[in-house]
Amino acid sequence: MGVIETVRRQKSTRMETVHAFPGNRRGAEQDEGGTKVRSEQELHVITTGRQELDEVASILESCSTALIHTLHVREKHRSAWELVQWHARLKPLLPQTAVVVNDRVDAAMAAGADGVQLAWSSLTPAQARHIVPGGMRIGCSVHSAAEASEAARQGADYVLFGHVFASGSKPGLEPRGLAALTETVQASPVPVIAIGGIVPENAEDVLATGCAGFAVLSSFFLSPDPQGQLAAFQEAITRFNRNRDALSRR
Repeated sequence: MGVIETVRRQKSTRMETVHAFPGNRRGAEQDEGGTKVRSEQELHVITTGRQELDEVASILESCSTALIHTLHVREKHRSAWELVQWHARLKPLLPQTAVVVNDRVDAAMAAGADGVQLAWSSLTPAQARHIVPGGMRIGCSVHSAAEASEAARQGADYVLFGHVFASGSKPGLEPRGLAALTETVQASPVPVIAIGGIVPENAEDVLATGCAGFAVLSSFFLSPDPQGQLAAFQEAITRFNRNRDALSRR
């Protein structure tokens, strides 16, 4: 289906394009006292690279997937052909969720994916923008405020920043922390999605930085209760927004 809406907004002296994913329109970004806030944040889930397609499909079939804003097919060891098959199998299970392919622009295009998530070894956002269809959203993984600004300058629609907390997917690497996430959110002209060690118990601290949402891997797909985890993450988002709104009315 691709992207169903393109909203153009003027920022500074240049025009930026913000793509809205199908079935999940999110609140516009605003500024409150210099802090970026959103009326509703995005929950991204990312495949682990440790499970087979049947297992991933079974987990998604057992969950209320409308709670998921974006699914990332992140299977670094699989061929482009396999990635296209993964998209073909999973997309019908997610009618209200965007499905993006990580790293492989060719596979994302062949699959007709909603977007592509670029890694450090992928094409640059500028290179990808030259060849992807106009409606395909481009995300870019970054590790600093400077990288986020550069990705946006090259045409990324959003950035994935991490890892925020200690994470099993990044063993031995020092987490960048909430302060670095806050700095990146404030410096980035495009939405920032946080990743790395995020669980329901710390999700509100992550959202307090003003990020546009967060992404999770094993805490969802390897959980003994994936639906319970989704519900807990959604409750954390709801609670954060309720508390924020209550404070704003004082």
